[in-house]
Amino acid sequence: MNWNGKTVNPTIKTDSNGSHALALLGTSLRTVPKDITIEIQTVIQGAMHEFKKTIHIIPYKYQEEKLSIAPKMITPPETEIKRIKAEREKALKAIRTVSLERKWEIPFNLPVTGRKLSRFGLYRTFNGKIKRRHKGLDFRAWLGTPIKAIAAGKVVLVGNFYYAGNCVYIDHGNGIVSSSIHMSKVLAEEGDIVKQGQRIGLSGATGRATGAHLHLSVYVQGVSVDPEPLFTFPLKNYH
Repeated sequence: MNWNGKTVNPTIKTDSNGSHALALLGTSLRTVPKDITIEIQTVIQGAMHEFKKTIHIIPYKYQEEKLSIAPKMITPPETEIKRIKAEREKALKAIRTVSLERKWEIPFNLPVTGRKLSRFGLYRTFNGKIKRRHKGLDFRAWLGTPIKAIAAGKVVLVGNFYYAGNCVYIDHGNGIVSSSIHMSKVLAEEGDIVKQGQRIGLSGATGRATGAHLHLSVYVQGVSVDPEPLFTFPLKNYH
């Protein structure tokens, strides 16, 4: 399968109803409205077949949010720059993980039961100066609330990062990776195989956070996507 310049190889499963596969595809927040064609190649009864479908990427107006945080989280001390760069490289490597076996199913499991706060894609202004896009979904989670894996997978990165605080990255297979950040305590180790719903940490306010909560990000083939539609079935068309 070819999508937006990337090749995706979904896990194919066969049962009494035939062969089938699930694939998640996404686009970056920077993608301009346009048409993108999905190209699928598959072998049916020994013959190669190709299918194409055009997806229309439409404009969407995201909301804005203003936050006040410690100045050091806007302009970090020079002594922290090397650390921040190293942590960014580790996170990018984890986010771009693509393993062959799909371990996830739809719908995904909610990581906490708290209400949803800051939504994906928000235009954020910190201290009236620095602007960022919110590449995740925040949940209300009082200090020490258990955080659960949204799907089965392998823990590929655990860290205590300058911006993310205590964090866990899980590879769910077929290019799907989740990250849970700002934890007060991590309950998983790199290399752990976790089940859907398994506790991986406790909520907190470590890193760049204004209070205890859970920030969840989901990446598809290295691209940050909105996690919210993944918790319902059938999938909702949010935007």
